Amino acid sequence: MTIDDIKLINWSGHDEDGVLVPIEVEKQIPFKIKRLFYVFGVNSNSPRGKHAHYKTKQILVCLNGRVKCTCKDVFGKEMTAVLNYPTQAIYIPEMIWDEQVYMSQQSVLLSLCSTEYDPDDYIQDYEEFQSLRG
Repeated sequence: MTIDDIKLINWSGHDEDGVLVPIEVEKQIPFKIKRLFYVFGVNSNSPRGKHAHYKTKQILVCLNGRVKCTCKDVFGKEMTAVLNYPTQAIYIPEMIWDEQVYMSQQSVLLSLCSTEYDPDDYIQDYEEFQSLRG
């Protein structure tokens, strides 16, 4: 996978006394969701993530606050996106290094994952990740 495989997503919201954002799994999510989790209460400007996955694809949505997502492929190409509205998301395929910086302590980041948790799916060392170019 390369940086070109990362997709920014803008879901439509319906504004009727608040905003409703429908997410239709088979139409808008390019995988079957096996796990959901969210992260909050992170110290501002503290990076999280800092890993890649062998198999897991994920979509990240910032439900509150602002989160800067930086993604890198094994060739060193990089892209950064700031998620700051709940209709915005980023699709991160497998074999992409990703890091998130929570720009406020009120930020809440939701992750939709294609796999169940498996510690063997994680690549936690960036140099090891880059060595997988072949």
